[in-house]
Amino acid sequence: MTAADTTAAVDATIAVAAHLEAELEEALAEARLTRASFTVLDALDRAPERTLGQRELLGRLRRTAGTLSVRLARLEKAGLITRTADPEDRRATRVQLTEAGQELLGRARPLYEQRAQRLADALPESARRQVAEHFANWLEFFEPGDDQAPRLGIAVVPAATANRMRRAVGLPEHPGVLVVRVLPDGPGATAGLARGDLLTAADDQDIRTAADLDRAVRRARGHLALKLLRGADPLELEVALG
Repeated sequence: MTAADTTAAVDATIAVAAHLEAELEEALAEARLTRASFTVLDALDRAPERTLGQRELLGRLRRTAGTLSVRLARLEKAGLITRTADPEDRRATRVQLTEAGQELLGRARPLYEQRAQRLADALPESARRQVAEHFANWLEFFEPGDDQAPRLGIAVVPAATANRMRRAVGLPEHPGVLVVRVLPDGPGATAGLARGDLLTAADDQDIRTAADLDRAVRRARGHLALKLLRGADPLELEVALG
């Protein structure tokens, strides 16, 4: 494919996704639910005892912690879920679907499934199978590995900001993400990462964005080999992940 073809394919995917989401939101509106709330209730309903830890729920739904917290507060206020302290870890929270939540989900799920089927029927059956397979592979690129991925224990800024900060201290621009914080006793700190390091590669894959780094960490199995610039000096470190 040419660059123009690739860009067109990505743009078309985004456009289709927008239409799909709008249609599914419309279907759920009949049950007075948004898709974001539906996915929370659906995930809980499919879990053992209709209960999940809030962190596990976060991983399944691909939401930020802040966004999910607001969503859960609304669902709890509506009586659709309950939140309690985890008896095995008082710092953690358990989220459980209530009877009212089950009843509402029972009305909403057929609406969602019927609309999804109608939308999928726009493609021939053979194309639906291919789309399901290829999109699963594509999603794996963005979200590889287990729901609970290891972390480096660092905060980074993107390449554009990194280059601006490097120019400010007289350093040349270079592709990569800049470490701006290292958590004490985290894997990154233990390996020797420091504030100001520019991460350029992980396991021999170039790092151009924070998402590249996140994918590399998720794919790693125990250890992650990093290439970086400390000032203008190239270094290599190996991080032992949890």
